[in-house]
Amino acid sequence: MKMDLHDTTRVPFYRRVSYLFIPALFVIASVLLEVMMFAIMEMAFPKAYIFSLSILLIIASLVALIRKKWIQAVICSLLFAWQLTTSISNIIANDACMEIFSLETLKTLIMAFGNAGAVDIDYLFLVPIIALIVVYVVGVILIMMFCRAPKIKRSHFWQAVFCGVLAFVSFFSYTVAYSGLPKYQRGSDYYVANLSNEKFLYDTFSNRVASLRTFGSYSYYLDNFLKLLGVKVPMTDTLGVQVDPEFNPNTFALPAEETLGEGYNLITVLMETFERAAINPVTMPNLYRFMQESCVEVDGYYSIERTCFTDHIIQTGMHEAGKELWNNYGNVTIPHSLGNIFQRSGYQTKAFHNYDGRSYNREKIFTTRLGYDSFTDFNDYDNPHYTAHCGLNSDHELFAANMDAIAPANQNFYSYLISVSTHALNASWFNLGDYYPEIFAYMEQAENWETLKQIYPVLAHGTPHEILTAKNYLAGTYNFDLGFGELLEHLKNTTGKDGRKLIETTAIVMFGDHYYYVNPFALEAENSSPRDLTGNRSPLIVYNPQQKIKDTTLTQSANALRPADERVHGGQTIQRFTATMDIYPTICSLFGIQTDQQLTYGHSVFSSEKSIGVGYLGGYTWGALDEKDGVTIKRYTYQGQTYEDTKVNWQLWRTLDFVDFNGVQLTAEQIADITPLVNRTYAAVFLDTMLYDQDGFKDLVKSKSYHLRSIA
Repeated sequence: MKMDLHDTTRVPFYRRVSYLFIPALFVIASVLLEVMMFAIMEMAFPKAYIFSLSILLIIASLVALIRKKWIQAVICSLLFAWQLTTSISNIIANDACMEIFSLETLKTLIMAFGNAGAVDIDYLFLVPIIALIVVYVVGVILIMMFCRAPKIKRSHFWQAVFCGVLAFVSFFSYTVAYSGLPKYQRGSDYYVANLSNEKFLYDTFSNRVASLRTFGSYSYYLDNFLKLLGVKVPMTDTLGVQVDPEFNPNTFALPAEETLGEGYNLITVLMETFERAAINPVTMPNLYRFMQESCVEVDGYYSIERTCFTDHIIQTGMHEAGKELWNNYGNVTIPHSLGNIFQRSGYQTKAFHNYDGRSYNREKIFTTRLGYDSFTDFNDYDNPHYTAHCGLNSDHELFAANMDAIAPANQNFYSYLISVSTHALNASWFNLGDYYPEIFAYMEQAENWETLKQIYPVLAHGTPHEILTAKNYLAGTYNFDLGFGELLEHLKNTTGKDGRKLIETTAIVMFGDHYYYVNPFALEAENSSPRDLTGNRSPLIVYNPQQKIKDTTLTQSANALRPADERVHGGQTIQRFTATMDIYPTICSLFGIQTDQQLTYGHSVFSSEKSIGVGYLGGYTWGALDEKDGVTIKRYTYQGQTYEDTKVNWQLWRTLDFVDFNGVQLTAEQIADITPLVNRTYAAVFLDTMLYDQDGFKDLVKSKSYHLRSIA
């Protein structure tokens, strides 16, 4: 007998509730996709996922009210497709540059897929996602075919009641979860506590990656949308931080006769993955001699930044809280960036990187935000020595192919170079001897090899893999040094527009972005732990052509121009704790550029002020190096108390998780002493984020104050 679909008592139960099937499939598929995304990104599943789950259930409840399942299928499929797109984008962007997609701009999404050829991404992560898509599509088809809804004449009263109750319970769960978040504390003394406060994060949307990791995708993108509408509370309003429109200038740290200014040139070199201990007379003879003869080295420079963040910090002197500003807010111009300062003085400003310019979207950021005339990468010169591993790029080639652009003879210039041949990727995957046989042959010469084994015991006692790893890294340092040596020769032999050799009018500042974090090539035994910064030192080297060599009237440039056998060992060492944020004020001090203390968080290495550093791995460090009876010690006087050894050089890795450089937990008294200094730094960091977020730079007339010192 034919069943009457109008008789609900004879309709199977599964058909009477068929309006729930597609919304339920949508919720299950969305949660599974979320689990896959966080697993692939190697992140813990959000502990506050109730926020996203509640939003999913509210959406499902509203969709379940719709009588036609094809409309349900269209709505749910579009939402699921959107989640698929953002999830895949987040996975790729996070792998490529530690970023995620946001609604403020499509740049991160475009960049993520644009970088696909420039980074080594394992696309096997798509296999489970594709399988989920197939299951979802098949599920929708089966529901549409076999679970048709009965043709009920009367109203869908119980359907509406059930969906309404589900939506109310979901919304109630959302509000209860929000009210249960720990309250954040207001005022300038609570930045440390607020950084990891979930309510502060939710209210201000101050850190996108943290928001996604804490609340899940649907809550994250809802918060993102609400922020665009101006619903989210600005961080400055929440914490009471305001921008002071008045310019509060710093004081110069160098004597007038050693301070440069207009007419002097500048070259800054970011040395990728560089440890101080890698500088030796065999594989880095040019830099080794240059440091001994004519440079100031800062002994106590610790950097644990990623390359792109180091770019941002040394160009602006600022350090954002969320570490996500580099790839966003691309149209924001920073008047006090080094590129903009030198460009306003009529200098040629060029940046060079022997890598793919798509990485971190550097080209647009350097030319738009930071004031550079151009950005050159390996795509811009012929036949680059490049492979898909992104670690074989030749810095020697970078210098040679761009020498006249790096240091032109006919105009003043500021050039910024980013090396790459020492990048960690080249150390553990393959044998660089297959690509640079001449470098390996040089290192393996009997005299050179014996010297290197004395310097680096791993070469004498390591396993074959450890020795290969070490040789790969040293080959990268030698490749860099060849190019740097040619730059020095160019500066010594090229006459500038004022009739002097360029070496007499060009300052050089060189620094590492982070230590060499690929073991087992440990230049010092302590390098096995990234928390132990005493063993993870990067070089910071300053060449000032006008600076006097200690106890002489000879300038560094005059010494550099002498014949090799007549040069004195005029290199100097400064013992002090220094972090990445100190490089910008050091350059400003070198060129007589007055900086606003509000926007410059670090201190010149030539000053006596102590520094606090911020590292990519999540830690804040603070400390000082000093000498006592000829022995280098760690010492700092704060609020009338003098701390030595392990009571200084403290490090904050997570909220209120203070350890010293050896990873030892600090006492409550030590934490209480350091907290005010850390809080003040957090205040400045939040100000940085706010200025980007609201394009606050345009309201600060800093461009009139930031300028090179005029030289009569």
